Amino acid sequence: MPKTAAAATIQLAPRSGAFTLSCVVPVHDEQEIVADFLRALRAAAAKITARFEIIVVNDGSTDATGRVVRELAPELSLSLVELSRNFGKEAALTAGLDLARGDCVLLIDADFQHPLESVAELVGAWRAGYDMAYGLRTDRSDESWVKRAGSRLFYRLMASSQSIDIPPDAGDFRVLDRRVVEALKRLPERHRFMKGLYAWVGFRSVGIPFEVRSRAGGTTSFSMRRLQSLAITGITAFSNLPLRIGGAVGAVIAVLAFVWGGWIVIERLVFGQPIQGFATLAASVLLFAGIQLISIGVLGEYLGRVYDEVKARPTYLVARLDDYSPLRDAEPAASPPSPAMTPQ
Repeated sequence: MPKTAAAATIQLAPRSGAFTLSCVVPVHDEQEIVADFLRALRAAAAKITARFEIIVVNDGSTDATGRVVRELAPELSLSLVELSRNFGKEAALTAGLDLARGDCVLLIDADFQHPLESVAELVGAWRAGYDMAYGLRTDRSDESWVKRAGSRLFYRLMASSQSIDIPPDAGDFRVLDRRVVEALKRLPERHRFMKGLYAWVGFRSVGIPFEVRSRAGGTTSFSMRRLQSLAITGITAFSNLPLRIGGAVGAVIAVLAFVWGGWIVIERLVFGQPIQGFATLAASVLLFAGIQLISIGVLGEYLGRVYDEVKARPTYLVARLDDYSPLRDAEPAASPPSPAMTPQ
């Protein structure tokens, strides 16, 4: 089994015996492929364990995704969580984790890009004793150079914060132990960057390489704008580096301004050199004003996050819950689902 360098030194206690598995599937506008995917996922899960559940979180789809899953729910013994609107994938994953009842929880997308053959390997790593097994992308050639460059820059910024270690090629495709799920449910923040939260809670983890497949249908809802927003959420939630950069730039400019001002005074008093004209002054004022506005913008971004957290609004709201799960009589070990979850 492939392992990361850090994971190789961990002492593991293998898990044996029967276990239950929860599969959390966030969906958004997946009507073309969701039925085929859920049938394929059910077949793959049945080969791993006799007791499992599939939780589909409909994140405000505008097509017939909800209706398709609702019709399949009795046949495939699904749980369908319909959010009241589109809250984003991070909130949808949170909703699925809140309802999951299994001893371990699989997070997987419904577009077939996460290979179902790798699910058994992820669960195998969990049974070997790891608390979290996450998929590691082996190739990013399908992404644009802009996205790859932005991704590298983002993870370098996150790594420089030295607070958590987020694997650059890891995503949401992973298996979590019940202890990890309960730890994630205790984290109260509303602006959730799940990759950062997985790393923050810690526990024994291992990366499993996998090859991303092509989408079986439809188009991704993760536009460049949404990816940028998610990156900003991650940086402001787990790093104060932008604030430190602003402070460092301000200190450097202050020193340079002091040296330059002293030189101007010396030129005027000692050498009789006339003070430079309007162009130099105007350029300096515009430069400093731009830096100040950027610094204020960074401060505003952090302050806005604090403002949203203080309002304490729920991460998501559930409009409907259809629960046909075979595990519905087995309550989670700790905190119950959101009060907004009321079966229909």
